[in-house]
Amino acid sequence: MRTLVVLPNWVGDTILALPVLAALAAASRRLSVLCRPHLGPLLETQPSVHEVVLRAVSDAETVHHLRRAKFEEAVILPNSIRSAWLAYKAEIPRRWGYAGTTPEGLVRRFILPNSVRDRRDRARHQTEDYHDLLSAMEVAAPLDWVPGLAVTADQREIGRQLLTRSGLHRHRVPLIGLFGGAEFGPSKQWPWQRFAELSQQFRKHLPNSQQTILAGPKETWLAVRIHEESGKIHPVIGPDLDLAQLAAVIANLDLLVTNDSGPMHMAAALGVPCLALFGPTDPRRTRPVGDRHEVFYSDRWCSPCFRRRCPLLHHRCMKDITVDQVAARALQMLDADSKPL
Repeated sequence: MRTLVVLPNWVGDTILALPVLAALAAASRRLSVLCRPHLGPLLETQPSVHEVVLRAVSDAETVHHLRRAKFEEAVILPNSIRSAWLAYKAEIPRRWGYAGTTPEGLVRRFILPNSVRDRRDRARHQTEDYHDLLSAMEVAAPLDWVPGLAVTADQREIGRQLLTRSGLHRHRVPLIGLFGGAEFGPSKQWPWQRFAELSQQFRKHLPNSQQTILAGPKETWLAVRIHEESGKIHPVIGPDLDLAQLAAVIANLDLLVTNDSGPMHMAAALGVPCLALFGPTDPRRTRPVGDRHEVFYSDRWCSPCFRRRCPLLHHRCMKDITVDQVAARALQMLDADSKPL
């Protein structure tokens, strides 16, 4: 069956949906995925994806392309009306997705003839949100809900070359990545000054390590500040890379210290240990999936609030996480022969 899967717009949400793509592909679906252009290079590398369809600036142009493709089935993963409307206007006969009792959910129920009532457990990890949807489609659930991001040997070599170009030569020393951004908003960001202090701690207690500061185009200023305040030593990598190239770089790391972010989920899906810093979001829902990851969460009375900016203005949920705590945990994860903090 020629199936179109409409994917979320966020990098992290798309990574967490990879087990769904694997389950649909295993059920003899020939998958095309509809996504934002920035996600295209990353999805083109995934074995469960047959074709990547990029959303156009104009919805009318997107609908025109989808109509010509004559898909037999559409699976809509985002909760928005717009994502379901695209499949409806494209006249795809079988349209699957969640619908609820909210006004938006009722509209989706009208335009999704195969809608499933939204009973997702908000205390369960987001990777399992689509369990009821797959069940309604009579598709077997994946063997596990751990996302796996495929990176070939050639792609990993590209990552090594990008690191070498930035002046990093591993020679069997630990390579640590720092990511200080978060697309959702500033409330999810550990203060950038602390990333700079953390970098200095690594140099003090793990002098044989190497570090890189990762960034996307929107985090360039933030990454440059961390670079400058940590001694102008560690290169900034990422603003000029697409997501596939960034994944190739991350695949070569030994540890990523990061906020709750898309790169966090990319690293976890690549099997790279993550030390993740959570505040306004719920680690039960979006923690990195896998066995080798650690989460710092202060669990204040006001968190998780899911606000883009701290409504109480003090941002204690992130500021309560200290540099010494993060450095000590990171060194334990690296199993390094380091000086005690």
